[in-house]
Amino acid sequence: MKNQDYEDYDQDYEKKEIDIMEKLHKKKMAVIERCFPDKNSKGQGLTIQQFLKVMLEHLDYNKDSKEETKKITLALIELFKEIDVNGDGTMEWVEFSNHIIELGLLRNDRSFKDVIKSYHPAENIKDEQKHETVIDRVYFFDRLKMLLVLEKESPKFKVYNSNTSELIWNVNAHKGYVLSAEFIPDQNLIASSSNDLTINFWDSSSFNLKQILSVPEIQLCMRYARWSSSQSNFLYTGGSDSIIHIYDTYDLKERGTLSGWNPFIKRDSQQYGHSSPIGDILAIDQQNTLVTGGLDGNICLWDSATHQPKKELRGHEKGVYSLDWSDWSPMNQCLISAGLDHEAFVWNTYVKEKIFLLRGHNHPLVGVKCLPRTSQVVTADISGMVKVWDVRNFLQIQTFNVPADEIQAFTLTYPKKQIVVGARKMFFYEYDEPKDQMLTDEKMCLKVLYNQTLTCFITLHPDSVKTWDARTGKLQQVYRELSVAELTTMIIDARQRKLFIGDAEGRIFTVNIKNGAKMKKFERHHKMITDLAHWSNDTNRRVISCSREDTVNIHDEDSQDAHKSCRYKMKQHHLSVNSLHVKQDSEHLVSCADDGAIFIIDLVSYRQELVWKCQYELKKVMFLESHNCIVSVDSIGNVYFIGVLESKFKSKLLLQKTYKAISLTNQEETFPVTSINYHDDLLYLGDELGNLKIWNIKQVLEKVDLHQVEQKIKTRKNNDADTFVTAMDYGQEDIAQIFVIGDIKEVGYQRKAHQDGITYIEVCKDGSHFATSSFDCCCYLWAFRNGQISKIGALILGHDVNWGYRIDEKSRADAAEQEANELLEELKDTIIPTKVEKSDGQISSSKQQLLDRLYGSKQQKEQQQQQIQTEKEDKKEKALSRAKNALKTYEQFKQKQFTYQNQQNQNDQDIKKYDDSEYKDVFQQQDYDEEEEDNYNILTDLQEFKQQQLSSGVYSSKNAFKTKLIKGHHKSKFS
Repeated sequence: MKNQDYEDYDQDYEKKEIDIMEKLHKKKMAVIERCFPDKNSKGQGLTIQQFLKVMLEHLDYNKDSKEETKKITLALIELFKEIDVNGDGTMEWVEFSNHIIELGLLRNDRSFKDVIKSYHPAENIKDEQKHETVIDRVYFFDRLKMLLVLEKESPKFKVYNSNTSELIWNVNAHKGYVLSAEFIPDQNLIASSSNDLTINFWDSSSFNLKQILSVPEIQLCMRYARWSSSQSNFLYTGGSDSIIHIYDTYDLKERGTLSGWNPFIKRDSQQYGHSSPIGDILAIDQQNTLVTGGLDGNICLWDSATHQPKKELRGHEKGVYSLDWSDWSPMNQCLISAGLDHEAFVWNTYVKEKIFLLRGHNHPLVGVKCLPRTSQVVTADISGMVKVWDVRNFLQIQTFNVPADEIQAFTLTYPKKQIVVGARKMFFYEYDEPKDQMLTDEKMCLKVLYNQTLTCFITLHPDSVKTWDARTGKLQQVYRELSVAELTTMIIDARQRKLFIGDAEGRIFTVNIKNGAKMKKFERHHKMITDLAHWSNDTNRRVISCSREDTVNIHDEDSQDAHKSCRYKMKQHHLSVNSLHVKQDSEHLVSCADDGAIFIIDLVSYRQELVWKCQYELKKVMFLESHNCIVSVDSIGNVYFIGVLESKFKSKLLLQKTYKAISLTNQEETFPVTSINYHDDLLYLGDELGNLKIWNIKQVLEKVDLHQVEQKIKTRKNNDADTFVTAMDYGQEDIAQIFVIGDIKEVGYQRKAHQDGITYIEVCKDGSHFATSSFDCCCYLWAFRNGQISKIGALILGHDVNWGYRIDEKSRADAAEQEANELLEELKDTIIPTKVEKSDGQISSSKQQLLDRLYGSKQQKEQQQQQIQTEKEDKKEKALSRAKNALKTYEQFKQKQFTYQNQQNQNDQDIKKYDDSEYKDVFQQQDYDEEEEDNYNILTDLQEFKQQQLSSGVYSSKNAFKTKLIKGHHKSKFS
């Protein structure tokens, strides 16, 4: 797969859910809620057909386009399956609304890929150069990997290697002081401005002067912009005259100016632009918007195509001279501004009010920077305090102080993450990234699972769970802080939507694979969880756990009380229980322990039977799929095959084979097996030295099947009695004549597949690929063909460019499209259950109108639209009437005031009786919806909830937020 393919897939993956949420308007949430049954009614929720019908009606998309309808339907089907993680086939309102909130809030960093770590002073990078004055500006140009440094009141600029801090050039740039610089990639030029009223253009390779451009005023800042909507690229410069100049980077000629401010005109609605020098300029290509900040405290937005003003953002009390744009994800796009205020302002460019303040500094800020392709935001103030923030939740991640009396500037470098601070010299701070990008994680890899439904690999580490895209091998998400103790094991459910995880202190809980949300807890053990298993049928769902204790607990997955989830405790073992496995085509669970015993339990009747016991500690056990045989390994290297259930050799040792591998001294020695798995007659084994072996056990299983107990045979006799065929009583000597070591054939061997013991082997469903995890912190993917084991990829932090796993995308797409077409056909006959009034059981008029709107005739819809238009006209007439009344009241007030002023002996207190509140109240009699609020989508409300949750704690729960979201009224326009 090419790099471009990776990027395209990443973008599609990120937009998959977000598009659905963005198309859901917040005002329709109340209407959608009415389509869900009451929690007290007989209906449990909406089926997938009902859910599709409701959502297709209310989402904002082109409903006349069959292609877009099909795409939306596919996304809605996936959304339904994701929300319905309990697998009951219906979706309740609580499930739906909670999912939206969790998706929008991203409650804490455990669900974040690239969790922000810490910066620390660089050990090997130091600024050894002498600076004549304090550093005033620091620029980083990523394409050149250079730092350009401007010193205060200096006509020179210096160029450094950003990786080594080595001085490359010391350029005598201007006759006056150098004020700003920018890189123009179109012609590989660096532009510098000065108070000598020139902009000089330098060759970025040799720093030879190429061109000098005269300007009418001093240009304080410059910004290059490449607009995707235009064929021209521009250099924008901001001057001390409050005017933004536009230069074409092709010929470096001025194409126009941006200014609408006239100091001789009183401020009114016709005034736009800045009234003071320009502090910073920013180009937001995703929104075709140019942003400018001025020392007047205003932020102006301009259209990139027409260069006409779009909006002004007001909130800063002092000057703005630093702007940056965060586009970590579609959910986290925001504009951040900083200046002489002690806070950085966070803006949504579609609304006029700030959405958050980054508080914590005690002095004016010197700037704000967003690290590209990450969620990191960095702010610094003049005292030398630097703060790192997470744009996903606006939480402060780190604070450190630069050892300098005062700082004037800083910048960020990437992809090598550094914070470079300018004072009397430069200070370098490096990011605490993994030292070895060839590892799956810095900590051991305890387990790897393959999720065929979500096409991802899942790895377990002591402090995190990671998901990896099976198509590319790239890291998708990291779920951290799932527990206060180290994680020890995990298992996936039958629908492959949830993980059951156990930790070192006996806790067991469920995690949503898609977003990392913890869903449910179970009754805990007193010691470390050693293994988990999951079993379900049409009526029951069970989670089975074992620990370093001697008990096996069988939990009801649907239990609402975490402290009473355990349905049954098996206490037949006497020492630590090490392994569990469920026979999926039956109701049986097998367990083994350090006491050397193997037990089988019926998960419905809880009937137990001792299968077999040996003198050694048993570490692993598993059923061999549909065969009545289990395999187990002990602590000294023996592999046991034992007959179970309907086998004639029930509870008998069929075969014992010693596992041997080449040691470090090139001698064949016996080693304990640390992991086993089985698929299609092949037994996969991994040992404590990292060796892999594959055994073909087909002949063993064929003999087991041949000696299976015959079914009951009913014969009709005179007395109607039943006769049964019973099994022969085989002795161990007879078994030894049937099963021989030669029945096991070694068909694959990979020496030192890992550098340490193999912790788990996961076989993919196609049978030709398998993954391994190890104590060496690595996870590899292997192919087994024609007796050869070959590595085809590695799950590593740095991304394996040679990833070789392929997925049949066409088959998956065809199956999904077929499902969507079938569901769309069924929508014609689908009926939506509606809530009824508790008083008489009849549907209220408002809800009947809702039904008419959803499923009424075309004529009814036209009548409703006409009614809405009439209501709007009535509203305008009422507003005009109120305005006339207000003017009339105001004239009466002025007349009364004039009359009382002419009465010299009248007490001044009487005049105060007629204040302007009388006519102001006329405007406040009814709420108005602002035009911009009409365009709010639900994600904006989630952002509002997030900031209020963090700052003031107004909404203490999801229910409080949902009440506000659905039932809250809009702000008054004139309040």
